[in-house]
Amino acid sequence: MLILGLVLIVVAAVLIVLGLFTTGNGDLDDPTATLLGLPVGSTTIFVIGLVAGVLLLFGLSLTKWGGKLQAKNMKERRQMRKLTKTLQDVTPESKDDN
Repeated sequence: MLILGLVLIVVAAVLIVLGLFTTGNGDLDDPTATLLGLPVGSTTIFVIGLVAGVLLLFGLSLTKWGGKLQAKNMKERRQMRKLTKTLQDVTPESKDDN
């Protein structure tokens, strides 16, 4: 989830940069801009910004959730190693007593 969140953040950043670098023709009667050589209207630029914002928020939440999940798993693994070591230390002594 951590990787997916980071990928979504990068995609959102690319969309934001694309939205910022649209070129307008300066004509108020025809508010058509160009984005990568394609004509786009103001509604399209708004939708690109909206999608970028949603992707950014979703990517941040996935990154946060993935980080918490990874930290929890690391803590559980550490505890299991500790318990395994304790069990290995105790088991040989009980064999000697038999």
